[in-house]
Amino acid sequence: MPRWQRVYVSACAGIAAFALAYALTDYAHIPHVYYLPVDRSFRVADRMAGLPMGYVGLWLWGVVAGAVAAAVAWFAAGRARRPLGERALGLALAWTATAFVFAAGYFVWNNWP
Repeated sequence: MPRWQRVYVSACAGIAAFALAYALTDYAHIPHVYYLPVDRSFRVADRMAGLPMGYVGLWLWGVVAGAVAAAVAWFAAGRARRPLGERALGLALAWTATAFVFAAGYFVWNNWP
């Protein structure tokens, strides 16, 4: 498999995993880092009252999941002998876009009045 395809597949896997982990952390109430600007401190919790900034923890979970998925895809793509077809590359992009749309849709739905 050419190097550009390996990078492409790894990037698609990492972005999709980031988007899904970002939304899943909030949906499943997984404890994550919150920043409390009034106290100027960080706390780990699944939900907090008041004015905490939870995006810090959501980003951390997303980055970890994205890095792990990209690394797994990198090593799995390295074992492939033949280059991927145009259809497989299109599917990788479609799955990435779908994961992003699901994550964005989840947060848009939660902001709906």
